[in-house]
Amino acid sequence: MRHHFFFVSAMCIMALTSCSKAVTVKDPITVQSPAPTEQITKVSLSDTQKGYVSAGNAMAFRFLKQLYSGDNLVCSPLSLQYALAMTANGAQGETLQEITDFLGYGADGIDALNQYSRILLEQLPAVDLNVTLKVTDALLVNNKFPLQPSFKKTVEDYYYAAIDNMDFADAAQIAARINDWAGRSTNGFINKVMEPSDISADAAAYLMNALYFKAKWAGSEYEPMFREYGTRDENFTMEDGSVKQVKMMNNMRRHRYAEMDGYKVLALPYAGGKFFMYILLPDENNLQGLLEKLQTTSWDSILKSLKQDADVYLKLPKFDIENKFNLKENLQALGVKRAFNGGSAQFDGMFDKPGYYFWIEKVIQKARISVAEWGTEAAAVTVVEMVGESDAGPGEEPKRVNFYADHPFAFAIGEATSGTILFEGTYTGK
Repeated sequence: MRHHFFFVSAMCIMALTSCSKAVTVKDPITVQSPAPTEQITKVSLSDTQKGYVSAGNAMAFRFLKQLYSGDNLVCSPLSLQYALAMTANGAQGETLQEITDFLGYGADGIDALNQYSRILLEQLPAVDLNVTLKVTDALLVNNKFPLQPSFKKTVEDYYYAAIDNMDFADAAQIAARINDWAGRSTNGFINKVMEPSDISADAAAYLMNALYFKAKWAGSEYEPMFREYGTRDENFTMEDGSVKQVKMMNNMRRHRYAEMDGYKVLALPYAGGKFFMYILLPDENNLQGLLEKLQTTSWDSILKSLKQDADVYLKLPKFDIENKFNLKENLQALGVKRAFNGGSAQFDGMFDKPGYYFWIEKVIQKARISVAEWGTEAAAVTVVEMVGESDAGPGEEPKRVNFYADHPFAFAIGEATSGTILFEGTYTGK
């Protein structure tokens, strides 16, 4: 007789405020994460770890191209990175190698991945105290499926994970417990990740990571980045050539700006100037062509091309995008294959349960971004569902340029000192 159970890694990324009521549960899961009180000047990375940033950003562009279908979209490569990093600590052999290769760690392996993940977890929130950024991890574990001691120590030491053990017989209580943790970790913006019907009595564990982000644009009360009265209905040309009216924010400033081969890039700073939204605007109305070009362009080369030598007249749509993706086929296309194969996946390092075999069944990501005059808010939830069976096996006068985002473009939110991309997406006007 086969026994199925599920392991879910929920990444609740970049979340802000909501008016939804929090779920009250008995003995809630602890919310714990680094809470810096002193600002650092930059994220400190070794030369090898800087290479991981570049590899992760290259993965981000491949990921974005995989997901793009002509519509608005938002996703989080950093969320995916953390979800797979946590999962990788239970993997072995070729399964582990495929995951680390995809993330860009290659021969350096899981120890290097954990060290790098902890640095970002600890230092990204400290690089600009004007931006609220909080990273939180937790595991809710079925008493029937104890964790391997080495896996437990790793997620505690490197991911600051709170570990909670309980009986999984009451599905409603398990769902409420997870949703309560998500709500408290994201200031109420994401407070319903799971329904009772999503919970299996045979589930082994739910592994959760939340990253909370809130940032105003750089500027002051007297000189804000955008003024609401400057937002007006203007034309936006869709990819098929049709035109529609959108709410367009306007400003003129000496922004960091670059003209690349076939596209322009503009960097809009948040708060203290360590986090930016980057707008990548194709010269022609050909977003698909831009995404193709980005496959062979390094993010570092784009950042190095930015100069602050022009007054830029900016027109930028005000937008709100929300997506949900099943990433299984996308990840398989990008090289993560064995982890999804119930006959050959190697996840022996996760649970201390001899005779059981595990593989990834689903990777779900739900993300949202809202861009307005005051600033930006964004959220993503990444869910890794693992299935197991007990009998399965094995100085001059400034020039002036116009930057009119009045046709489809790509965007990214990144941290400047490390170069890390947190979020990315496309705006097509649809």
